[in-house]
Amino acid sequence: MERIDPESHQIREVYARYGLAMYHAQCVERQIALLLSTEYGPGSKKITRAQYDGLLQSHFKRTLGALLCKLEKSTSLPTDFEKTLRAALEKRNWLAHKYFWERAGHFVSDKGRAKMIMELQEASDHFERLDAKLTEVTESWARRNNVTSKDLQEALERVIANADEAN
Repeated sequence: MERIDPESHQIREVYARYGLAMYHAQCVERQIALLLSTEYGPGSKKITRAQYDGLLQSHFKRTLGALLCKLEKSTSLPTDFEKTLRAALEKRNWLAHKYFWERAGHFVSDKGRAKMIMELQEASDHFERLDAKLTEVTESWARRNNVTSKDLQEALERVIANADEAN
């Protein structure tokens, strides 16, 4: 195993926490796509499996902002939850487009990097909690419509396989 100095270890930790935060943000994005295909979609009795897979694939191509707009048009969300989703979009966009530029001064010191690690962990935790809430809605829809978690997983695997083949 490679031995690295404490500064290099901390720098790697910043990048790892950033990656984890972005991963959890993408989970939120994908879960909203699932919601638009299930809870707020046409309904399991109105579309075929192939149509569902196509709907998922279509939603997976959209940005988080576009997905939120579609979600807001599809249903009436509680005001506090809509604010939570909008805040998540802002945080995700800030991380993706501005984070390292705005934290350049922090990145050059141990104390600054430690702050970044905490900040990124908080962002990751925030997205993870939101993903869990959204997942509950999807799972509730699945139970009400006699769709198993295996069915949902297989649909996701088909969409991922199709995306891999396209690349």
